[in-house]
Amino acid sequence: MNMYELRSIDLKDVKGSDFINFVRIEVPERKGYGPIRFARVRYTLNGNLYEEENCLPIDLGKGIFTASLEDNELGGIPRDELELTLQNAAVEIVDIFRKKFDPSAILKSILKEYNYLDYDDKASEPPDVLRCNVKDSDSPRQSGDIFEIAQRLKDATGIDYRVGSYGGSSNGDDNFDETWTWFSLRKFNFEE
Repeated sequence: MNMYELRSIDLKDVKGSDFINFVRIEVPERKGYGPIRFARVRYTLNGNLYEEENCLPIDLGKGIFTASLEDNELGGIPRDELELTLQNAAVEIVDIFRKKFDPSAILKSILKEYNYLDYDDKASEPPDVLRCNVKDSDSPRQSGDIFEIAQRLKDATGIDYRVGSYGGSSNGDDNFDETWTWFSLRKFNFEE
């Protein structure tokens, strides 16, 4: 049984150059977890119509290619010009990926494994704030699940999601870790 599915996203709108054009990105998606943050980019060289056999690996979380063309593949292309083209393309590719893989859809997929939780469409403000609710107040739960879900979402999207808050009603005798009824995940942006 294969746990991964390979999803392909067209890159025809990504600006290449005279010597390299980007065809598509292939993103492994783990069933129930969403996409992983490492993918591969298919490309053509020097105006050829056929894709190269090799691909360029990309880290979707950092927005960088993790490898470049080998020296024997350059065929007269100046290395510094290639690297600048790759840097610019990586930014565009990550943007396309993030638009295609909506964080709220990924979170909904993750929540399928936590059958006592639901995604809250009304209180969420994707992609910045995503909120979840406990379906039934009698459902057993652990606050550790919240932090595990946040980490899984971060791993799947490459976006730094952190627990914004969690809460619910309880009295002094309750163990709050077992009685919370909602939580929110916030997109953390160090620059803001």
